Amino acid sequence: MAASLENKRNIAILAHVDAGKTTVSERLLYFSDGIQALGEVDEGLATMDYLEEEKKRGITIEAGIASYTWKGVRVTFVDTPGHVDFGVEVDFALKSVEGVVLVISGPRGLESQTLEAWEKIRRNGNRPLLFINKLDVAGADYRKVLAQVGLLFKTQPVVLTFPVGADGRRIDGVVDVTHQLALFRSGENPRQLIKGEIPEIHRTEYHRFRQELVDFASRHNDAVLEAYVKGVEIDAAALLSGVREGMARGEGIPVFMGSALKNVGIRQLLNGINQLLPPPIVPPDSERRLGFVLKSRWYRGIGKIALAKIFSAEAPAQLPGSRFYRVFAENLEEITGVDAGDILAVRTENPYVIGQDLKFGDAWAASGPAPSGYRPLLEARIEPVEAADHARVDQVLRQLADTDPSIQTEPDPVTGGWIIRAVGELQLEVFCRRLKSDHDCDIRVAAPRVHYLEKLKSADMRFSNEAHGYGAEARIELGAKENNRGYENHIHIPSGTHSAEAEVLRDCFAAFCAQGVCGLGAVAGLELEVRELSAAARPIPAPLLAKVFSDALKLNFNADRFEVFEPIMKLEIIAPEQYCGAILADAAARGGVVRKMDADGRNSVILLEIPLESTFGYTTLLRSLSKGLGVFVLTYEKHGVKKRS
Repeated sequence: MAASLENKRNIAILAHVDAGKTTVSERLLYFSDGIQALGEVDEGLATMDYLEEEKKRGITIEAGIASYTWKGVRVTFVDTPGHVDFGVEVDFALKSVEGVVLVISGPRGLESQTLEAWEKIRRNGNRPLLFINKLDVAGADYRKVLAQVGLLFKTQPVVLTFPVGADGRRIDGVVDVTHQLALFRSGENPRQLIKGEIPEIHRTEYHRFRQELVDFASRHNDAVLEAYVKGVEIDAAALLSGVREGMARGEGIPVFMGSALKNVGIRQLLNGINQLLPPPIVPPDSERRLGFVLKSRWYRGIGKIALAKIFSAEAPAQLPGSRFYRVFAENLEEITGVDAGDILAVRTENPYVIGQDLKFGDAWAASGPAPSGYRPLLEARIEPVEAADHARVDQVLRQLADTDPSIQTEPDPVTGGWIIRAVGELQLEVFCRRLKSDHDCDIRVAAPRVHYLEKLKSADMRFSNEAHGYGAEARIELGAKENNRGYENHIHIPSGTHSAEAEVLRDCFAAFCAQGVCGLGAVAGLELEVRELSAAARPIPAPLLAKVFSDALKLNFNADRFEVFEPIMKLEIIAPEQYCGAILADAAARGGVVRKMDADGRNSVILLEIPLESTFGYTTLLRSLSKGLGVFVLTYEKHGVKKRS
């Protein structure tokens, strides 16, 4: 029987790397009977980390989708990567869902990717819950986390559960503020909870959180306000209704707490997802739109599939020849019927791109270009080990080109192979490894190098060129200046220019910018104006036009007129204090500049700016400097002028 929209939830689970997000996902499945046995991330057995690279590294690389049913509500969730290199997966997830569970590490509090995730949540308009995790770990301090949430998220944390016995060594259960009782875990059965009185040691804090909850709900719900004024018992359902209404106005964020690893606080989180997060939103024009494509993937033995959000149950009838699958981690279960609000896999022979609408009548009509805006920072050259494999590797790269807009591939004119560009070192490494393991491509991969940008540093320029050939002659006059608005390149072609000529000019300009001038990277931020284009007969033959235009650029643009910019990264390091000196000394030797330092008596938090080129191999280095106890996150900050070596 199809579930109504009210009995469905689509959510994403977000976190900074190592906050325990995938362990939370595993417990949601386990406590809802979605899986029968627990698999731990550290052992490579977590249900949602199914790729070989995820099992080896203990991190999420590809957003995984699964579903469970809890108290009559079917919840589809997307377990997203926490590592910054795979931010495109987070973007895909947030466009798929209405609700979000943001997992925060109790010992570490709000971290760089937590703040980045929060900004994305706000921009997308998703409805969030917080789960403060790892409260059984030494140094965990949920009070500090709550203060950070109020300060940095600029919204009120509304505590619905908080831990019993959390002292950095154990956690015995949680206090349920809404229902005014304590829930203790059973030592014999992880799925069993024991109800009890709130311990005396926690009563002061309980009363404070209860009062904050009532105050918040009463501002948004008249029934709560009326009961509060009359001094009568406030119904739990009315309290939750007030919280929902406050969330809808962006004026508060519900907070749950516990330890996923110790199976504490998960059932209350399951309830919160049902009670506080919204059902799927089906747009009012769903009589014309069947849904839209969220992402593409390749499954071994199946081929290319589209992950799509469905708006109409008529989708199978309107997409003849297509096959629909329900997704559970790495598994696809073929289904014949779909419901509005479902997130499903669709296999079809029709071409499509990410972000495309599925429409009635013209079911795969494109609604716009694939997402962009992902700045490649690194590149590597690859080539097949055997020349005979060139065509096959090229085909695989073409197949993968539309599955991840943050990866760019192009032919390499130097080696005859390809150049792969990516956001970060880990993403580049994983992509090349998966080419070998998932697609059986026998390739050689060169060491990664920074993708530099070259910007014009001269004042406005004006120059011209003439050329003869193909029984004709042509003259072109150009103007060039720096684009101070960003790194995009623009060419301005006079109106009335023949369409074939305009196409040649655009293609030559794009090729020139991609090749660069200094031999270190692509041209960026260049404004080029075609001031005059003349010939005895129009249109100008394409080879002649390409020559007169390209030669004008090559003759007038040289390395002295350009400045090389390199990516400057924000490097956040968390490591035990005793290793701080060695880490700082190494960072200074690499050109790192310390922007902020903090310590909690156990760990140091170091925030630096550092050239990307200086961070190659930093995972291994930090492991050595900190005896395996340090972690770091690298995020793009800006481009700065490259210092001459």
